[in-house]
Amino acid sequence: MNKERRIQQQSPVEAEIPLLPQEIMVEILSRLPVKSLCQFRCVSKQWLSLISDPLLAKSHLKKTVSNDCFYSQRKRVIISSHNLYSLEYESIGRNGSFDENLVALELDYPLKDKPNGLAELLDSARDGFLYCERSEEGNDEFPVMVKLNLPFCVNQRNWVDILGSCNGLVCIAPDEDTLFLFNPSTRESKRIPDPPSGFVPNGWSVYGFGYDFVNDDYKVVKVGCGTVCVYSLRTDSWRIVCSFPYVDNVSESGVLLNGTIHWMVSFEDGVDCRCVVAAFSLEEEVFSDMPAPDIVDTSFEFVVGVLNGCLCVLHSRNQMHNDFWVMTEYGVGKSWTKLTLSLSYICMKPLCLAQNREALLDVDGKLLLYNLEDDSYRYLVVDGIPAGDGFEADTYLETLVSPNGFCRT
Repeated sequence: MNKERRIQQQSPVEAEIPLLPQEIMVEILSRLPVKSLCQFRCVSKQWLSLISDPLLAKSHLKKTVSNDCFYSQRKRVIISSHNLYSLEYESIGRNGSFDENLVALELDYPLKDKPNGLAELLDSARDGFLYCERSEEGNDEFPVMVKLNLPFCVNQRNWVDILGSCNGLVCIAPDEDTLFLFNPSTRESKRIPDPPSGFVPNGWSVYGFGYDFVNDDYKVVKVGCGTVCVYSLRTDSWRIVCSFPYVDNVSESGVLLNGTIHWMVSFEDGVDCRCVVAAFSLEEEVFSDMPAPDIVDTSFEFVVGVLNGCLCVLHSRNQMHNDFWVMTEYGVGKSWTKLTLSLSYICMKPLCLAQNREALLDVDGKLLLYNLEDDSYRYLVVDGIPAGDGFEADTYLETLVSPNGFCRT
């Protein structure tokens, strides 16, 4: 009886707690980190509905990109090395520390535990060796057993290709020709359907990923065998948009900048072949040519990158080099500026500027901070990532953007 009386006395007080207008709630929640918001989804159905609302995701993203403090707090480095890892941006180069090791967190992602075929192969091992059948002179009736000494330290997970990152969504390929849009912060993912048969023939293909501001749509671009097709997240479908007007020798994923995906390509101009930067507009879905640095020619391989909002051209896979070019004014060929480094590289990818304004670079499978003012650099040690496997890296933002939050229109 006393317990019932206490409950009755408390109920009117709870009922009188005022509810804030939704726009005020959105303003407050958009200032909070994604981890907290994901936890708040469990408070009530109302909170779940509010935090899952695409309007909050857009408000949260807008706050992130327009506020330097939020942007710094919510930026992450994603690393692929037979697994996916996340690294806090704010911990990189903090206080100019040279001794503190960085700690990477292992991520959950789609198809993470799918074996890459090596597991079944290793299960067939006997006495520490693998045996396979080989026919001699085409005689299949009497195969010869061959003993193979395969190292058992080989990683049994698939390599995860990072194809692009935009607004918190990362386009990944955790298996061959199997694409997902993945939000590492919320762990949401969406399997991108395969293009219809005949869209792009089997064989060589590269991808690009980005956001179409005008049509409010995330798009994946696939280039292969002279054909360009585009996947729209809003319609959840592929379309052939044009032919690829360049030589099919592109081997790297496209780089996103200003709503446009860029590749370094070769262009046949009569009897001559010259290099240009191919710029594919996600809004108009057409290519335009941007001038490459004058020194760039087809005798070497080059790729594009982005550093501090500027387009870059870098050497790739051909001898050691110690320079690259930065386009200080977007689209203006005369603004290409050559930068010479105090170290040499075969492959290099600019990632971002760290807290102390040093450039974070992926150089031949290692992370380093490079001071562009005094040409000093230091390699970073990252705990939590197995040594010896190499890796590729990109950056992403912690956002609420959902790969499943777009409906067919």
